[in-house]
Amino acid sequence: MHGGFTHLFFNMFALWMFGRILETVWGPKKFLLYFLVCGVGAGLIQELVQFIEVQSILSDLGGAGLDYVKSSVYNSRAYTVGASGAVYGILLAFGMLFPNEKLFIIPFPFPIKAKYFVIGYALIELYSGIGNAPGDNTAHFAHLGGMIFGLILILYWRKKGNDRFTFRS
Repeated sequence: MHGGFTHLFFNMFALWMFGRILETVWGPKKFLLYFLVCGVGAGLIQELVQFIEVQSILSDLGGAGLDYVKSSVYNSRAYTVGASGAVYGILLAFGMLFPNEKLFIIPFPFPIKAKYFVIGYALIELYSGIGNAPGDNTAHFAHLGGMIFGLILILYWRKKGNDRFTFRS
């Protein structure tokens, strides 16, 4: 139900790779709160984008067979499954707390700073979400939604002045 084995594997790998570091810095309760906020935010953003897409499709169709079209369009876009948005929130948090940490990402033969890795991933998701390729059933805006809600929560914690949530250079 979640995009196949490789999608699930890379989600869990990223959660393990970056999440364990954040949990060490924040503690388990704050980490769980962050993860859940990112996951719920991702779902909300994805549902909002789907609602806008459906409304756009329905307005283009006018009144022709509207009841049948409404049910089939809503049913085909009604499901959002997975924790990818929360994982993208984890990526964002890692990039913000450890912006200059060097990552070796295959296939690149050189290290990439975490801040550039996160920005690159966000831009790819934005491009993929706007491009909306046929047959692409990935919730790109859920990924971005997880990052947005994660950013909001980190900025809130930073504003509160809690030293465990400040940025590191």
